[in-house]
Amino acid sequence: MPIPQQLNSLRIPAPSPISLKRVVATFLLTVLLFGPATAPISYALSTPSTGVAGGAGEGPDRAHSRDGDDNRDRDGRDRDRAERADRGGNRQAVQRVPARLTAETVDGIPVVLERNQLRHAATIISVGSRTKGVGRDGIIVALMAALTESHLQMLANPGAYPASVKHPHDGVGQDFDSLGLFQMRPASGWGSVKELMQPEYQAAAFFGGPGSPNNGSPRGLLDIDGWKHLHKGAAAQAVEVSAYPYRYAQYKPVALAILDRLG
Repeated sequence: MPIPQQLNSLRIPAPSPISLKRVVATFLLTVLLFGPATAPISYALSTPSTGVAGGAGEGPDRAHSRDGDDNRDRDGRDRDRAERADRGGNRQAVQRVPARLTAETVDGIPVVLERNQLRHAATIISVGSRTKGVGRDGIIVALMAALTESHLQMLANPGAYPASVKHPHDGVGQDFDSLGLFQMRPASGWGSVKELMQPEYQAAAFFGGPGSPNNGSPRGLLDIDGWKHLHKGAAAQAVEVSAYPYRYAQYKPVALAILDRLG
């Protein structure tokens, strides 16, 4: 049959040697078309392992992308910084202070707070959040007390202490010899005029406890046995010892609104 003869007559040529020039030209063409072959290797070498289950070998950029950092707004980044500060032991409870906040008392009376008042509220929240044993309930008590005593203003008292106006203040009060956010009295042992004209000092003194700047005399909130079992207005009164003990409870909704907005 003719078919086998035709197959026998086919000759497959032997492969010719591949020249170095052809290899180099092929490699350069591949790089131009598909990019450098070393790019994935470079990324792998420069990407440290996170050491977290499910994320081994994952670089910072990819980990952040996974968590949605690329789409977060400025407030989100502020929260990240606050969380890192918390892990580092320097807790920052407040991320952003708004320009204004409006809330109502128990009796439905509107209360408008401006940014400076809210800054003082933020100070109280921050001091309370890093004071062991205070917690959310203690911060609410402190906000209720400061709202009642000074409407969250740092008040000087030139009648009793002329030097008090030399310190930063928001206004002037005339309640006997009381000063500041919580209307504390130097004569009662709360501190000096200079100390009581500092919001951080007043907040720390109000919370009391082992780290109290006035060594627990007068008593701060943490120095009162069973304060957590008291109504919050009664707890505030236990620290302030006011002639009007029922005023503090009126401001509980306002204190909650502040904490929900700032904390």
